[in-house]
Amino acid sequence: MTPVIDFLEFRSQTVAPTLVLVGLHQQPDGPPDEEPAYGETLANCQAALEHARANRIPVAHVRTINPKSASERHRYPLWIAGFEPGRADMVFDVLQPSCYSNREFARTMDYSSGNFVIAGLYAETTCLSTAVDAHHRRHDFTYLSNASACRNSGGVPPAMFHEAVSQVISRYGKVAKGTKWGLFLALARRAL
Repeated sequence: MTPVIDFLEFRSQTVAPTLVLVGLHQQPDGPPDEEPAYGETLANCQAALEHARANRIPVAHVRTINPKSASERHRYPLWIAGFEPGRADMVFDVLQPSCYSNREFARTMDYSSGNFVIAGLYAETTCLSTAVDAHHRRHDFTYLSNASACRNSGGVPPAMFHEAVSQVISRYGKVAKGTKWGLFLALARRAL
């Protein structure tokens, strides 16, 4: 009998990063449409997604679900139009802000040496907490700052708040603009 092959054991043979898109689903409190950067953020996320798929770079979607009570089932939020996962994409559901709160995400990143690019909505929670967890695991990640947005914190204007969050994330990993994403993918593709 032939043993089952664990493809994750071959992790050292690939250097392609995984594009991790967070929060690109409908939120119960509604989208931050009033924030000027929201539309630009979604356009940059869409461009990153298109580049990843065109270059056969793995894509992971992370969505936050509400914890269920004993008497109800999980309610999965709908994806924002254009960001529905494809058949080859990974989907991870989280109850806590960090992507690493999902054990399968953590396992996947461990097997890929934590080589990922992260972007999406609500950078002040999911992107930031994932960056801290990645740093503590010695994972190599890049945060696409112009493909991410923060919610209005109330006292600080969203653009200023986003810049501050980006500066904090830069202490844990690389921060890049989406325009460098194409070059990043081209280098990763050549390395495969």
